[in-house]
Amino acid sequence: MLSPLGHLIRRRQQLSRLAPIVRVLARYGFGSLAYRLSLGSFVPARFRKKNPPDGLSAPKRLRMALEELGPTFIKLGQVLSTRADLLPDAYIDELRQLTEHVPPFDTAVARRIVEAELKRPIPELFLEFGEEPIASGSIGQVYNAVLLSGRQVVVKVKRPQIEKVILADLDLFEVAVPLLDRIEELKPLRLPVILDEFRRSLLREMDFVSEGSFTSKIREDLADNPNVRVPEVIWELTTPDVLVMERLAGISLGRRQELAAMGIDRAAVARNLAECFLHQFFRTGLFHADPHPGNILITSDGRIGLVDFGMAGRLSTELRSYLATSFIALTRRDLDMITDVYMEIGALSEDTDIPRLKTDLQEALDKYYGIPLHCLDMQKAFSDAMRVARIHHVLLPRDFVLLGKSFVTMISMARELDPAFDLAAVAKPYALTILKDKFSPAAIGHDALSQLWNVGHSLRKLPRDLRSVMRRLLGGSLQFSLRWNQFDRFVQELDKATNRLAFSIIVSAIVLASSILLHAKIPPHMESVLPGRLGRLFAETMPDISVLGLAGFLVAGIFGLLLAIAIWRSGRL
Repeated sequence: MLSPLGHLIRRRQQLSRLAPIVRVLARYGFGSLAYRLSLGSFVPARFRKKNPPDGLSAPKRLRMALEELGPTFIKLGQVLSTRADLLPDAYIDELRQLTEHVPPFDTAVARRIVEAELKRPIPELFLEFGEEPIASGSIGQVYNAVLLSGRQVVVKVKRPQIEKVILADLDLFEVAVPLLDRIEELKPLRLPVILDEFRRSLLREMDFVSEGSFTSKIREDLADNPNVRVPEVIWELTTPDVLVMERLAGISLGRRQELAAMGIDRAAVARNLAECFLHQFFRTGLFHADPHPGNILITSDGRIGLVDFGMAGRLSTELRSYLATSFIALTRRDLDMITDVYMEIGALSEDTDIPRLKTDLQEALDKYYGIPLHCLDMQKAFSDAMRVARIHHVLLPRDFVLLGKSFVTMISMARELDPAFDLAAVAKPYALTILKDKFSPAAIGHDALSQLWNVGHSLRKLPRDLRSVMRRLLGGSLQFSLRWNQFDRFVQELDKATNRLAFSIIVSAIVLASSILLHAKIPPHMESVLPGRLGRLFAETMPDISVLGLAGFLVAGIFGLLLAIAIWRSGRL
């Protein structure tokens, strides 16, 4: 726990970081948000009545502001771009353009970090170490290298001081999010939930051991698939700040002309790609959550290489069964089953109108009725489903949404390889296997035994819990907590007004005391304090002026000016 001095230092650091953030937001037309959070004093005067920049939409202005605010905010925008269940399509499309074109840091610094982390000089670790990075992001940058054994690898090095910057910003978010969540228009975004997901995701991404662990686990899960390759992590050369992995040779899916020249069986590659991801979605639950064409390689023998597991998703056994149920329900147009799945995963809010939700889902599905699955625009269908979820305040689990995004991206890449790709033929067996496993006698027996244990455990604790409640009730120590969200804001405003009133009283008291000192001509006098000609001037023109009285007026004037500036900057004159 921080000491009072520690809290004061932390508060000062937060305020010093908050001021430039508010200035950037104000410059892009979001200054009104600062006033609603009682942060108007941080908004420069020239932006207080200024309209948003001409010709720029709100989504574009938000994207530009996040880019200017730095790596933590860029990452936040990227996380929000995956939440089509929370933000309109215009914001999603704009935030997807957030890129991490961060200038690379000096290779000499990267080499020093590697040597410090691995506790050996570069020549004792690698035969070759690239002079220039092959990729640079906000968290780290990547180099090609060759081990002493001759094995080709890639080395990912964390950007210096980035952890300190991101932790400071996360600390600031912890303060800002509860305030933002009180704004009525922002409540549907469920900002506290988003912050929790964002913090966990970002801390995991900054820990290269975590990324290496995900890579190794997915490699193990796909080990029996001869058509897929996942790089091996070189654990003896991996730390939280340095990650060394096997380098896969291949051509990324984004390089279409080079792929066409390879002469591979595109239909077979499309099917292998789909089976690779469906296995992750339905069988293991741990999946690559960012499968864009740059992260998918095709080797010379037609195998698929998966790289960059900085963003990974995980589905529990229960969520995988809900995924399978949803897939089957969609193929059968069973809206009751889909709604039941939403309710089971806790996605519906108290404000959700279930009959209206079913109606909107029906309308969304009717648009695609009769269209063969291989002709269906999955990106548009996913967008429509997320729009319905957003309208009805359906907050889906983050990994569920990540899976949807990954699923749609995978289908798009498979269809680009093979326009005749049939998703249903590949996916339905996986979904049916999940459902069969869920309702097998062994699974039902395991669930029944688990529920029986929980009930028995609760019944055993019930008498003790009742005794504890009665003891507190009879002893007068039973307490109830009542939380009124708006009360904290009221107390803050009242506290601010009281402080200003007290400050005004102090200024008035200083003025009154100074007047008495001047009138009573209390020594020391100005002519006795000031040397030479200045002292004689006071003696001739204003004799017996009290130094204390004059100093009091000066202090009162400064305090009064500060108070006036604070009131003016608050915008409440």
